[in-house]
Amino acid sequence: MIRTETADGVRIVRMEFGAANALGPTSIAALVAELKREQVPTVLTGEGSVFSAGLNLVELEPLDRETFPKFVEDFTVLMTLALTARYPLIAAVNGHAVAGGCVLAMACDHRIGVDGAFKIGMNEMAIGLTLPAIVTEILRGKLTPDKARTVILGGALYAPSDAVNEGLLDEVEPDAESALNRAVAFAGSLAQAPAEFASMKGSLVAPITERLQHTREPMDIRFVESWFREPALSLRRNIVAKLTSKGD
Repeated sequence: MIRTETADGVRIVRMEFGAANALGPTSIAALVAELKREQVPTVLTGEGSVFSAGLNLVELEPLDRETFPKFVEDFTVLMTLALTARYPLIAAVNGHAVAGGCVLAMACDHRIGVDGAFKIGMNEMAIGLTLPAIVTEILRGKLTPDKARTVILGGALYAPSDAVNEGLLDEVEPDAESALNRAVAFAGSLAQAPAEFASMKGSLVAPITERLQHTREPMDIRFVESWFREPALSLRRNIVAKLTSKGD
């Protein structure tokens, strides 16, 4: 599920979840455990042409109104862990990064994408969903106000070069290998003074975590409500039906 290796003193965490690296209860638990395992400069990347396509709708479909909030809690734990990691955490966005996958990349300290026919962005509003607080606060904290409004409310998916313009990527490399090598070098460059890096990063992300304390409960409640309301409910079930029929 997760493959790790080390290059030039940097840990490379490669998500190999299958199903377009979608984030479900099992994959989130694995990522949390890995990110906690060592406090060393780290690059997070995916497999093939997908960084992460978002939430694993097939795994989440059986969850009801009583059990789904626990998943939202676990999702928040992962994103908060990535956001506040005291070591450099760089995303080598090797392909598509949509919805939850886009937020996971945004939670990292720097995002390096790959040129190609890939899509990056937040499409929840386009399918009738609001956003949980952790997603909103990460985007609001990492993007300018105008870009945050465009990305959140527009629901668009961007090509890598356009994603740079919107602030969803910091730079783009010609291929996945170049992006990974660049990410390893960047992570190593940030790790020269670990204590100072951790201190300054903590100060930079503090406004995000502080706002989260106030917005988390009401925004998460609204997100859960939207998850079980039309049109999101029908759209999600149609997607799940198509995915499971392919599996058959």
